[in-house]
Amino acid sequence: MKSILVYGDSNTWGLNPINGERYNENIRYPRVLEKLLNERYRVIEEGLCGRTTIYSDYNRVGRPAIDFIDVLLESHNPDYLVIMLGTNDYKISNARSLDDLRSAMERLIIAIRRVYNNRIVLISPIYLDKNIKALDSDFDDLSYFLSINAKKVYKDLADKYELNFIDASLISTFGPDGEHMTQTSHIRLANAIKDVILEL
Repeated sequence: MKSILVYGDSNTWGLNPINGERYNENIRYPRVLEKLLNERYRVIEEGLCGRTTIYSDYNRVGRPAIDFIDVLLESHNPDYLVIMLGTNDYKISNARSLDDLRSAMERLIIAIRRVYNNRIVLISPIYLDKNIKALDSDFDDLSYFLSINAKKVYKDLADKYELNFIDASLISTFGPDGEHMTQTSHIRLANAIKDVILEL
C-alpha cells in the first residue's frame, strides 16, 4: 500500500466556516481522498490551524512548515506529498507582496527537496472573500489581492521544480467566514487530487 502525506493548514485540518468546529471524516478532503482511492493508498492527515510556509505566529508555536517538514517527511516517508499552504501567509503580519509569497514557498520547496525526492502535488489555495478584512482582522485588502494572484506564483514554482499542480480556486470556495472551504469544496478538491494521484 502506498502512502500520501497531505500537508496543510486549517483547510486541510477541516475547519468548518459556519461554526469553527472540525468537519467529520466524511467531509474532510484527506479522508474523502482515501475513500475515493478505495483504500489502495494510506492517506496521512497533517493539517494544522495557522500553519504558514515560513512565517512565525508568536501566539502559537510550531506554525512555520519549514521548521518541521523535514522531520515529518523522514518520519512518514510517504510515496506522495500533497501540500496546500498560503492562506496564513496572506495575513497582515506575513507576506506583503507576490515576491514575498514566491520566496516563502520556494524556500519551503527547496527545504523539502533536500530530504524528499518522491512525487509532490502543490496546491494553490482558494481565494479569500473580497471583504475579508471585515470578516477577519488578520487580513486586509492586500491579503485579498495576494489570494487571487497566488496561483500564478505557485504554477511558476511547480513548473520550475517539476511538481504536479492543482489550482484549488477553480474547484473550491470559501464559506461564510471568507477563508475556509465549504463541504462541497472538500469533496471537489479530494476528487481533483485523486485524479492527479492516479495519473502518476
